[in-house]
Amino acid sequence: MGLLAIYAMILYAAWATGSLFAQLSDFFLIFGAVYAAMMLAITAVRAVMVMSYRSMPALSDAELPTVTVIIPAYNEGADVAKSIDSIACSNYPRAKLQIIAIDDGSKDDTWQHMSSAAKRYADCAVAIRMSQNGGKRQGLRVGFSLATGGVLVTMDSDSVVERDSLRSLVTPIARDFRIGAVAGNVKVLNRDAGILPRMMRASFVLAFDFTRAYQSKIGAVLCTPGAFSAYRRCAVEAVLNDWNNQTWCGRPSTIAEDRALSNLILRDGHEIVFQSDAVVWTNVPTTYKQMARMYQRWERGNLRENLMYGKFCWRPFRKRYRRLANFEWFLGCSDMIVPYILIAASLVYSVVNPLFLLKYLAFIVIFASVMQSYFWLKEKNTDFIYGILYSLFWFTCFWWVVPYSVLTANNGSWMTRTLPAVSAEPTQSPLIPAERIAA
Repeated sequence: MGLLAIYAMILYAAWATGSLFAQLSDFFLIFGAVYAAMMLAITAVRAVMVMSYRSMPALSDAELPTVTVIIPAYNEGADVAKSIDSIACSNYPRAKLQIIAIDDGSKDDTWQHMSSAAKRYADCAVAIRMSQNGGKRQGLRVGFSLATGGVLVTMDSDSVVERDSLRSLVTPIARDFRIGAVAGNVKVLNRDAGILPRMMRASFVLAFDFTRAYQSKIGAVLCTPGAFSAYRRCAVEAVLNDWNNQTWCGRPSTIAEDRALSNLILRDGHEIVFQSDAVVWTNVPTTYKQMARMYQRWERGNLRENLMYGKFCWRPFRKRYRRLANFEWFLGCSDMIVPYILIAASLVYSVVNPLFLLKYLAFIVIFASVMQSYFWLKEKNTDFIYGILYSLFWFTCFWWVVPYSVLTANNGSWMTRTLPAVSAEPTQSPLIPAERIAA
C-alpha cells in the first residue's frame, strides 16, 4: 500500500505541476520521445506475438528421448542436493534419465551433499569431484563428455524444477528436428529473502517469460538460461570445439557460457524455442552489491555475444525467420546503448529543470504499470507492485551497470567466486571410467 501511495504521489505531482504534459524542446528530449514511441509500438507487436504463443504439449513416456542432466556446482552446500532431488523425482522415465553432478573444486561441504544425493539415486545419478576450481564452463565440458543421453540438459546447482518441467523441456527437441535447444522458464525461489528478490521476481517474468515467448515465435531465443535448458546432442557436439576454445581479446572466455552456446547453435541453423511450463526456481542476489555483480557479468556476456552474433548474421545461416531473428538481435544491441544515453542526458537535464525529472519518473510509473499487467495476467499476484518499483530502482540507482559493463567488457571474472578459474581435471568418477572424461 505504501508503494502504491508513492506511485500515486509521483503521478499527481507530475500532473499538478504541469510537467506531465510539458512540451519538449531539447533535441535529446525529442529524440527520447520518438524512441519511446517506437519502442512502445514494437512492444505492442511483441505483446500480440506473446498472446499467440503456446508451449508444446509434453510427450508420452514412450516418445520421450533419453536425457542427461548436468549440474555443475561450486560452494553450493546443501542446495545442490535439493537440485539433484528435484530432477530425480521428476515425472520422467527413470530408465531414460542420467544425472551428472560435478563438484567444481568446492571448499565447503558441497561434495558431501552431492555424493550423498548421488548414492540415493545410484541407478541414474553420478557425482564427479574436480581437484580444483575450473569454472562453470569446465564443469559443463566434463559433463558433456560423460553424457549418454540424446538430449543434454544443463541446470544450476541452486535451482529446483517442478515435477513436469523436465518432460516439458525436452519435448520440443523430440517433436521438431529443426529445434536445437530449448530455454526453460526461470522464476525466483527466494522471493521472501528481501525487497530485491521481490523486485527481481516481477522483472524475471518480463525478462524470461515475455521476452522468450515472442522470441520463440520466430525460433530465435537468443539465450538459453544456465538455470535450466535443453540441447540436442548432435547440435552441441557440432559446436563443442568452438565453444571449448572460445576466447575474448586473446584470453579464454569464462563467462556467458549459456549465451555462447546458444549463439553457436543458432549459427549452425538450428532454431531455439521457449517452454513456459518448464519451470525452474532459482535463487537470486539479496544485496545491492551481489545484484550489481550478477548484472555486470550478464551484460559483459551480452556485449561479447552480440558481437559474436554479428559475425554470422549477414549470411543465410537459417531458412526461417532470419530477418526477424536479426532484427531482434539489432534491438538487443540498441538496448545496450540508446536508453543509457537518454538516461544520462535526462539526469543532466534534470539538474537544470527539476520538474523534468518528475515527468520522467511519472512516465516510468505509467509504462512499468502497463508492462506489469502481463505479470498480473500470468501470475495473479500482487508482486507486480514491486515490478514498478524495479523500474524506478533501475533508473535511479542501477542505470550505471550496463554502460560500466560495456566499458569493462575485458573483465572475465565470475565475481561471485572466491577462486580464480583454472584448468582442472576430476579426481574421481564413480561408476564411469575416468578415461572418458578426456574424450
